[in-house]
Amino acid sequence: MKNCIKWVQRVGCVVATCVLLSQAAFAQEAATAKTKSGAKVDTDRKIEALDMLTVNVFGEEEFSGTNNSGLELRVSSTGEVTLYLLGSVEVAGKTPAEAERHIRDLLKKDYIIDPHVLVLVKTYRISNVTVMGQVGSPGLIDLPAERRLDILSGIAQAGGFTKLARTSRIDLTRAGVTQTYDLDKLKRETNQAKKIWLSPDDLIYVHESAF
Repeated sequence: MKNCIKWVQRVGCVVATCVLLSQAAFAQEAATAKTKSGAKVDTDRKIEALDMLTVNVFGEEEFSGTNNSGLELRVSSTGEVTLYLLGSVEVAGKTPAEAERHIRDLLKKDYIIDPHVLVLVKTYRISNVTVMGQVGSPGLIDLPAERRLDILSGIAQAGGFTKLARTSRIDLTRAGVTQTYDLDKLKRETNQAKKIWLSPDDLIYVHESAF
């Protein structure tokens, strides 16, 4: 009987070790996937409607697929993905890490004891910002998927300021709300958290100098 118990314990240890090794390999694959492109991925960039995600719950075939590579899901126009057991889950406005925690908490609540969740953004939707007024090349500029873009960099992409630009009055309109900024104050700001980062569909307008 004692030998039997020892045998069961050994088998349990082997299984646990295999699971841990599998999870480590899984995490390594995820890290590789995040950096495979060679670009510096901005992990603070939030998920948006129409992004393509890879969602994986390790060890759960309904989530991970037969080859354990995860499910490719398009974020709906309302910012949700549809998942097995959970139905519609809101992910837009969250970083991938925040989406992972959100899905994990929902699964832990009623379905899976200790789910291991991975969320990757496979492709970002193409996002634009409009830059108008006294800039060299007014029009649309693209927001890069791999990094954030601040308001000054956005203006630079639009050809920079013209000689007639009133740099003390730069309007940024987002979701119908307009705020005005001053170039000198923007240039002095070194705190990354306080920089004016652009979001999809923002409108920048550089006013003309009065004289």
